[in-house]
Amino acid sequence: MKLYRYRSIDSALLELDNGSFYFAAPTELNDPIEGYLKIFWQGDAPAWQGLLKNFVCSLFYNLQTHLLMSGRIYPAAQENFPSDLHNRILLSDIRQFDRSPLSRIFTELGENFLETSAVQTVVDFYGTDAIKCYGRELEFILRTVTDEACCLCVGKCKDLSLIRADFNENFFDVEYEISFDELKHVSDAERKRRIDEIENLNCDLMESGLLALKLNRRSSFDAEFDLKQRLLWLRFIFPRMYVEQLKEMMYPNGYVVCFSDTPTNSAMWGNYADNHRGICFVYGTEHFDGREVIHFVAKSLEVKPIKYSAQFITRNFFDTLRHLQFICADDWLTGRGGVKSYKLENSDASNYDGDYHEKFYRKLNDWQHEREYRIFLSDKFYRYGDKFARKLRYNPDTLTGIIFGLRTTLDDKLKLIQKLNRLGKSVGNFEFFQAEFDDETQLISIREKTLLTKII
Repeated sequence: MKLYRYRSIDSALLELDNGSFYFAAPTELNDPIEGYLKIFWQGDAPAWQGLLKNFVCSLFYNLQTHLLMSGRIYPAAQENFPSDLHNRILLSDIRQFDRSPLSRIFTELGENFLETSAVQTVVDFYGTDAIKCYGRELEFILRTVTDEACCLCVGKCKDLSLIRADFNENFFDVEYEISFDELKHVSDAERKRRIDEIENLNCDLMESGLLALKLNRRSSFDAEFDLKQRLLWLRFIFPRMYVEQLKEMMYPNGYVVCFSDTPTNSAMWGNYADNHRGICFVYGTEHFDGREVIHFVAKSLEVKPIKYSAQFITRNFFDTLRHLQFICADDWLTGRGGVKSYKLENSDASNYDGDYHEKFYRKLNDWQHEREYRIFLSDKFYRYGDKFARKLRYNPDTLTGIIFGLRTTLDDKLKLIQKLNRLGKSVGNFEFFQAEFDDETQLISIREKTLLTKII
């Protein structure tokens, strides 16, 4: 099977030098919905209580860490707060602190938080195991309890002398005027409409508050003013970032190399090959054990086509927790008074591994013109977090040819051929092609450059 990889000249020369493929993370690809899973939350009361307990503990950990790093020792912590926050937002395993003083603090915070009326209202409504709650709605749920969470966290920081005792944490109140009793009697669509309406309004209010704080920032350093800004930032962004990291937590990382099964797509020449000034590598796969594979130094990896569909893989967060080896599912699925969720024993966890692989081979219908194929590199054991580790050398015989673009210059063609010579590639046995525009069909066609190979 022939596969094609569109490249700019610089990228092509670098790839030839390395003789390797770089496996990219979904966030490095050009589709922001890459690897998207349609996650929902549907569970009983202990499952929801376990989630909310983790939320308040994660919030406290972020606030406490920021306060400890702020000041003279780590002055950069003030300016780097948003990026630092993103790096540590979610405590996936609270049990890692069992032998530290934080363990007692987390236990106390969790129990006190679950006793607040706002949290009990949420658990009473969603903890019936009857409502599917998707990401946007979960953000709203967390925002309705964030003020209580902030008050508890600030109070604990006061006890630890990290915040002055006279600091007033109720400087910016946002009212979530919604009756969960009323929502019980409306359709799912109507519930979503009402929640979106309130969520949009209150997010706009908090964003306005942040802008006002920044616009009115005092020239001299004011610790209380700065803390208010950080707390408002937490209230505004923490629920959203927390939900995003809950989704990311469900599956280990994975990385891909992308190809196409066609070298004649003008849009791809324009997007990926420097507006037709680049080239297109030709790779050959090997049929092995009923699969198409490419051989690497220490392994053979399968090449599979992308499935283009408007339907995303759907999974329940609470059903997935038992599959995660790096967390304590028992802790996540335990509510007030140590009551366990039934999902510890009876959750629908079918096809977890299948969905993990499948999510890297799905894209929206908008991308089907690319006719994409991929090699997928699983990272279940977290060996490929470093970018250098994701450059894997392939069998040199896999690369069989180069297609020059409509605008590839003679000098660039020479650079590529010289590079092949230096790498010991037998140019006489190598295939060169030229992309051309066919006036009659008004399509790009590919012809072999026999003259070039004979001259070389």
